[in-house]
Amino acid sequence: MQSRVAVITTVRDDDFFLKKWVDYYGGFFGRDALYVINHGNQEQVRRIAEGCNLFPIPDTDTQNFNIRRWRTQNGLLSALRQWYAHVIVCDVDEFIVVDPETGHDLGSWLLNVAKPGRVRTALGMEILHLRDRESESIEASILGPRRHAQLNPWYSKPCVISRAAKLSRGGHYATWDKLDAPDFLYLFHMKYCDFDLYVDMLDRRRDMVKAAGLTEMKEKRTKAVWFEDERDDAAVFAPFAEREVDESWDFSAYRKHMQDTWAPRNNALFHFKRKDSPKLFKLPERFSGIV
Repeated sequence: MQSRVAVITTVRDDDFFLKKWVDYYGGFFGRDALYVINHGNQEQVRRIAEGCNLFPIPDTDTQNFNIRRWRTQNGLLSALRQWYAHVIVCDVDEFIVVDPETGHDLGSWLLNVAKPGRVRTALGMEILHLRDRESESIEASILGPRRHAQLNPWYSKPCVISRAAKLSRGGHYATWDKLDAPDFLYLFHMKYCDFDLYVDMLDRRRDMVKAAGLTEMKEKRTKAVWFEDERDDAAVFAPFAEREVDESWDFSAYRKHMQDTWAPRNNALFHFKRKDSPKLFKLPERFSGIV
């Protein structure tokens, strides 16, 4: 087993993304470097993530799940940092990508180039499904069939941990006072990458909260949309197609804003001020097929 990179996620009822996640990160670092926290100890997670390090947690807590989840991930992060030079912490629908223009992919960069002693932040981009012009299936690959993204600073996360550090709930902040955000490093968030997949995900979440007898938003692992029987999912995706598309793939102004506004937050955490963009950004062809 190589002892350079480990990857951590927590998963429940996300078979499509778990398969993509295992194939992507396992392809670079091997399945024995992947640590999958299996919420509810689901059989399909054990099947899809066979060969990974599975960490089952019980399906008992509703009010404090997210708090406990991040405590668990931080504990595992701290433990693995003793054995690995770099630990990636990400959700199952998040993919850390190195721009191919560098001549590297995530694997070759972390295994051969990136030095420890830092916490690296990736620029957060949400891949969107423009239904009026992107009809191709994402079964084989997401990037390529989907070529448009929106900048989302919430997903510009400190996700590659190469020194002692603790992450906030949600992974948005870290206890590290320097912003190391390489201009070639991206976090692609895939929640909106396919309309049918999005609808299926919300349907399953709705059925889950109903089966659990949850009826109020005070139960913290739920979201308001999970309770809606008469959602308008098409209305969520329709505005994507109306936005101006920028094909420059130039984020220098946003990266400078991150650096210029970097400051202490609270509880020893650091952050930058979030700056959105009304535009969509078209991925260059070089990203096609990576995920």
